[in-house]
Amino acid sequence: MSGIKASSLLLGAIIGVLSFGIVFSTNAAAASTTGSVLTTSPVAVDLSTNPGKTVSTTLQVQNNSPKSETIGVRLEKFKVQGEHGQAAIYTPSATDTSTTWVHFSKNSFVAEPGIWTNVTMTINVPPYAALGYYYAVLFVPNITVSASTDSNTVKGANAVLVLLDTNSKNEQKQLRIASFTSQKSLYEFLPANFTVSAQNSGNIHLIPQGDIFISRTKNGKTIASLPINSGQGNVLPDSTRQFNVQWADGFPVFQFKRINGQIVSDKKGNPIQQLQWNFSSSLSKIRFGKYYAHLALVYSNGNEDIPVDGYVSFWVVPYKLITLIVLAVAAVIVLWKFIKKLIRKLWKIIRRK
Repeated sequence: MSGIKASSLLLGAIIGVLSFGIVFSTNAAAASTTGSVLTTSPVAVDLSTNPGKTVSTTLQVQNNSPKSETIGVRLEKFKVQGEHGQAAIYTPSATDTSTTWVHFSKNSFVAEPGIWTNVTMTINVPPYAALGYYYAVLFVPNITVSASTDSNTVKGANAVLVLLDTNSKNEQKQLRIASFTSQKSLYEFLPANFTVSAQNSGNIHLIPQGDIFISRTKNGKTIASLPINSGQGNVLPDSTRQFNVQWADGFPVFQFKRINGQIVSDKKGNPIQQLQWNFSSSLSKIRFGKYYAHLALVYSNGNEDIPVDGYVSFWVVPYKLITLIVLAVAAVIVLWKFIKKLIRKLWKIIRRK
């Protein structure tokens, strides 16, 4: 048996003995979302056509309110905001003629409660069109609207983001990994969190996809495969987008604390994590020692898939548990020496008598 397997089995035995009543907790950041009287589908649309051609897509809207609503359709544009896929919706300038290419089957309509309404968006792309165009289609109830920086809503309205690729001869599809990092170099227990920053250095939006492969040695046997950008998020030109990936398949593992299905937060509003011991897990899920994460990402340059990759190493060591074990063993040794010394003294007293 190898040293790695032996150490994992030894750690498993130690955990099994000392796990009763041991619970650790930590804090994690929370995210909040806001509601709307409308539901729109899809959240985003990728369209591709050639200059001088016409392309269409169907957008859907559902009224969630208990009464009929008059919905207006408004065309805006969007740009990148931040590195987490957010979009800032804005009103284009009067000189931006790309908005005149767009037509809707309905510019306004009455939406009955709970009913889905289809709206066809048609883009008549002129011969001189080049590169990418980024539209935001707003569905506005009959209430006051103000701009927002949220990725798919405006106050009182919902927005569908539409990305148009005109397949221009001048397109340059280039992407690189700006950084690939582990949140920590040393984890007590899983999950391990990774951040991939993909930078679009070209002039058209791209969808990078791939996996992070976890192994015990560099280029060794894969223990886990973690998908990246499974939601097919775009990286817009001259921007960097972060993708967060988590490896949580371990024993034990930190998970959000829940009561009646709801995540429990601390006094500051941050969700609490607790160490969970699932004894039905196999010993192979005990994580201990050094690990390697291999990032394998690909994007299409229009002709073929281009690979980009990276590596990062990290450790998983239950240092608190090990410290507790060392202290417990030390206490047992001291106690045993004291008992032996006491027995010798008692034996000498008995022999004198």
